[in-house]
Amino acid sequence: MKVDEIIDLENGKSYLLLLESLVDNSNYFLAVALNDSDEPTNDYIVLKEINEDNEIYAQKINDPIILSKLIQEYSEDYQEDYLEEA
Repeated sequence: MKVDEIIDLENGKSYLLLLESLVDNSNYFLAVALNDSDEPTNDYIVLKEINEDNEIYAQKINDPIILSKLIQEYSEDYQEDYLEEA
């Protein structure tokens, strides 16, 4: 899994990976749900990267603290990129 990749979860929804971050020695991604036209929605989730038996898959995590950390980190990165372009 990598940033800017679109992945499909078992629930049939597609998500765009926005940010990768290491939290408590685990790899997490901030992801946004995509609508039927592959446009971002306002539905953000946290995915934990699981590496088991040389297979990598994503597990949805319902942890508001990690979600908050990732959104803050993403906002700071976006703000830095925006200010550099201005």
